[in-house]
Amino acid sequence: MITLLDYGAGNLASLEGALEALGYAYERAESPANASVDDLWLLPGDGHYDSAQHSLSESGWWSALESRILQDKPLLGICVGLQLLAEGSEEAPDAPGLEVFPGLVRRLGPGVKVPHMGWSMTLETRAHPAFKTDSTGWLYFVHSYALDVNECTLFSAEHGRAFTAIAAKGRVLGFQPHPEKSGAFGRRLLDHSLRWLGETPQEAK
Repeated sequence: MITLLDYGAGNLASLEGALEALGYAYERAESPANASVDDLWLLPGDGHYDSAQHSLSESGWWSALESRILQDKPLLGICVGLQLLAEGSEEAPDAPGLEVFPGLVRRLGPGVKVPHMGWSMTLETRAHPAFKTDSTGWLYFVHSYALDVNECTLFSAEHGRAFTAIAAKGRVLGFQPHPEKSGAFGRRLLDHSLRWLGETPQEAK
């Protein structure tokens, strides 16, 4: 079962549509009290980093996420959900990160239109068992900030500079693009991620 963290800072409808199309069981949870620690947690995020971090803290999710990471439980972050897994963000210097991935999230550029809203080619930078058959493809992005390429980066993209498109460490994966809005390639990456994190589509059981 997949638990979608419903904390008011993510567009869950498109994710739910993708999960249904791929055959995965899921449920929304507005607080950790409504979520099983044995489920895969999916952390979405849209908008401002500080607002998302504040909403997670106010609803109790932040401390639950910190505990989950220490316990090496499966976690998937998307868009701002990936950014929250870094050490912090230039967008909100006083707001902490979950410190799974090294480095700060920085504003895109220079010399390009920000926010970046559109398709970019992603390139594999490091092999990972979740993506054995995937190397390059176009994914859809909506963001103004991104994590620099680092040792956790699996796929990179460029918009004024190179940045992390997909990252992984332990049982944690993060997507800067929206795989659920990225056509067949994006949904394939999402499917492969969920399988690697321990989920099984209902029709495949």
